[in-house]
Amino acid sequence: MKNFKAALISILIVFTSLSSQASKANLEDPEIYSILFYADWCGSCKVLDPAIVKARGKSDLDNESVLFVRLDLSNATKRHQSSLMAHALGLGKFYKDNGGATGFMLLVDAETKEVISTVTKKSDAKAITSQIKSAISKVSS
Repeated sequence: MKNFKAALISILIVFTSLSSQASKANLEDPEIYSILFYADWCGSCKVLDPAIVKARGKSDLDNESVLFVRLDLSNATKRHQSSLMAHALGLGKFYKDNGGATGFMLLVDAETKEVISTVTKKSDAKAITSQIKSAISKVSS
C-alpha cells in the first residue's frame, strides 16, 4: 500500500507539471483541416501526394493554421486507425461519406466542418498552394 501511494503521488506530480507546461504553450486550433484520402495502391494518390509534399515545402504551409490529416485506406489495419483518427478529430462524417474512395484531398473549415474545396490529381503544387491559401483566407475573414 505504501508503494502504491508513493507511485500515485509521483504520477500526480508529473501530471501536474505536464498540465502546467501545456497551458503555458502557445496552443491553437487549426482553421482548416486538409484531409487526404490515401492508399498506397491508388494511382491518383501517387500523382497527388508528391504535389502536396511539394506545395507544403515550397510554400511553408505547415506553418499556417492547417492540420494536414492523411486517412490511409491501404489495408484493414490502416483503415481502422484512420477511422479512429477521423472520429477523434470530429471528421467521422467525412470518413463515412467517403465510401472508401481515395486519391483526393478535402479542405474543410475546422469550425463549421464545411468542405471549402476539393483537391485532385489534376492540381499541381502551385494550384494546391493557391487552394489552401484561399481556404485560409475564406475562414479568416
